Amino acid sequence: MTKILTLMRHAKSSWEDYSQSDLDRPLAPRGKKAAPKMGQYLYENSLSPDLVICSPAQRTRETLSRLQTAFPDPLPVKYDKMVYSAGMGHGLIPLLHNMSDELQHIMILGHNPAMQELSLALISWTDDQEETRQKILRKFSTGAITSMQFEGDSWSAVNLGKGRLSHFASPKQLA
Repeated sequence: MTKILTLMRHAKSSWEDYSQSDLDRPLAPRGKKAAPKMGQYLYENSLSPDLVICSPAQRTRETLSRLQTAFPDPLPVKYDKMVYSAGMGHGLIPLLHNMSDELQHIMILGHNPAMQELSLALISWTDDQEETRQKILRKFSTGAITSMQFEGDSWSAVNLGKGRLSHFASPKQLA
């Protein structure tokens, strides 16, 4: 049995109103268009999560809402402020270790640098994936996703360098 972890950075957010707090920034028009496309990609590639752990920020909530339009049923969601303040993301690993092993696929919808750093650190990169690794290293764009698999039937299998990359996509790639 394997565990599937999908990491997604929120879609493009707006910087129009500088008086808004970071937590309250909404999506930009480009993000509003990209999020449903990324949802469609997830759905078409059978990447329907059993649980979405989402940052409480406005832009992640909006991304999730627009992403959900691609799925026939609402995705189960848990909002966790730890995802908002994840920094480089390594603090999210213990969060995953505490998830119910009945869940097979978890998606974390968050921010950079956490989503980028976790993608780079969790995957055991192979030579034929070097181009993808370099892309992620250069830029984990807004709306991008990486999905990886971990061998084992427990979320404790999620550790640095133990994941096998199964998908990487960005809105630009899908355009």
